[in-house]
Amino acid sequence: AMMNDEKDVVVILSGGLDSTTVLYKLLDEGKNPIALTFNYGQKATKEINCAKEICEEKGVEHHVFDISSILDLLNASSLIDRDNDNLEEPENTVVPSRNTLLLSLATAFAISNDRKAVYYGAHKGDENDYPDCTPEFLNQMNELNKVNNYDYITIYAPFIHVEKSEVVKEAIRLGVPIEKTWSCYVNEEEPCGVCFSCVTRQNAIDTALKELGMDHL
Repeated sequence: AMMNDEKDVVVILSGGLDSTTVLYKLLDEGKNPIALTFNYGQKATKEINCAKEICEEKGVEHHVFDISSILDLLNASSLIDRDNDNLEEPENTVVPSRNTLLLSLATAFAISNDRKAVYYGAHKGDENDYPDCTPEFLNQMNELNKVNNYDYITIYAPFIHVEKSEVVKEAIRLGVPIEKTWSCYVNEEEPCGVCFSCVTRQNAIDTALKELGMDHL
């Protein structure tokens, strides 16, 4: 059985499908997560509101950290740079060192709030597009965490070895309100349907539904 303090964890919640599924998985396992959402000046402020709503609905403590001022100096990325509209290529949507920054901040938060682990939503499909979503990256971050502080905080990415369609299946199993999660890079009323994130999300949902023999979510 889990010791009580091992239940107390931190999850990085973007408001997207993958991180929301991680949150639901933690709740399903009887853990007690605090959710952190980072506002790095991304175009899709909508995902922050989605994260808030999901946490309110599940009674999960939620903090939004505004780190946009830190990242002003990195505004080469199209997620934050207002002039770059090429959202179909993953390398244009990467904040440099993003997960290193976010996971370090989440680790620091975990230590300050007596939490024992940090979770994030990287999955296997990300690994070709985002270097900070690979198992190698996760191992290196954990090696760093061993020597970085007095307390060793383990970082977990429960989906790092599974395809996004499998994450969708898990989301369906756990009752995640998939339609409430926001993955689009554009801040409109409706998802654009054509950016890299929308396309990979829809493909994963289609594959999952097909494999589950379902017509729709």
